[in-house]
Amino acid sequence: MRKVMFTLAVVAFALGGIVQAAAPGDEVPFVEGQPMPPAPPGLSWCLIQKPAVYENVTETVTVRPAANFQVPVPGQYSTKTETIPCVPAYRVGKVIPAQIQNKAVPYVCQEEYKILEVVPPQFADTPVEVEICPAYEQLTIIPAQFRDVPKRLVVEPARKEFQRVACDDGNLCWTVCETPAKYRDVITKELVADAREQKVVVPAKKQQIVVKKIVKPATVREVVVPAKQATYQANVVVAPARVEWQTVPAQSQTVPVLVETKAPSFAAQAIPEKKETITRRVLKAPASMVWRLQSNSAYGSQPIAVAPNAQPQLGSEVASVPASGARYTLK
Repeated sequence: MRKVMFTLAVVAFALGGIVQAAAPGDEVPFVEGQPMPPAPPGLSWCLIQKPAVYENVTETVTVRPAANFQVPVPGQYSTKTETIPCVPAYRVGKVIPAQIQNKAVPYVCQEEYKILEVVPPQFADTPVEVEICPAYEQLTIIPAQFRDVPKRLVVEPARKEFQRVACDDGNLCWTVCETPAKYRDVITKELVADAREQKVVVPAKKQQIVVKKIVKPATVREVVVPAKQATYQANVVVAPARVEWQTVPAQSQTVPVLVETKAPSFAAQAIPEKKETITRRVLKAPASMVWRLQSNSAYGSQPIAVAPNAQPQLGSEVASVPASGARYTLK
């Protein structure tokens, strides 16, 4: 951040110096995205596109590099006589016909084949103990047990009541009489043991039976049925036809032959490098955009109002910018 502020301060100081010492014809480089520098009164900045600068450079270039070539050298030949076969050896064949004889020829009228024969299984009576009734648990209810217990029960409790009795003076009067309680002896049942369940295991019932078990399982065997043969009369080749070959020797003759005494070869030949001096045009300075300070009286066209913050793009139409920076004037 400090570097940015320092850079802005340096730019502002430089622009201030430009404003103080500005004169018509002064130029300031155009930087895209940055505002134009302030202009003194009566002067305007004009965005100028300066063309590229070229210069002619003279230099020596290689037109053809050095190279080595192989030059063919012809061979040397001489003539000598040589015996060569004019007619090669060949064979002549003689055909001997086959010898045929009438014979009885046996042939197979029915080929040998196999059939599958099933051998039944073998059984045997074997005693086996089987279970006719499985073991189970039988549930038995044991009833509750009681005992006789004698007990005296109160039939009528003791009570007191008024009764009329004769008094000593001969009159009837009331007196309190106490009637004793009445009891009765009874026999009651007392529980000694509760009723309960009892499980009794009933063993399984088994019985021996006789069953047939496989002693030897059924099998399948192959039975070979032999082939049947018969004969027929036919002409049989006793000796096949053949060819007897006889070799005829080759015939030769003497002819002159061209013989190579020295084989053709190649000789190396060097070609020197070739150079030329040329002049070519070289770019010395590329095209650029600059702000050029000019007088406002140099423009006779009417100004065109644009946004205050609008900036011309690099490569656009050249425009004259007044000191206020609020409008562009097309040049």
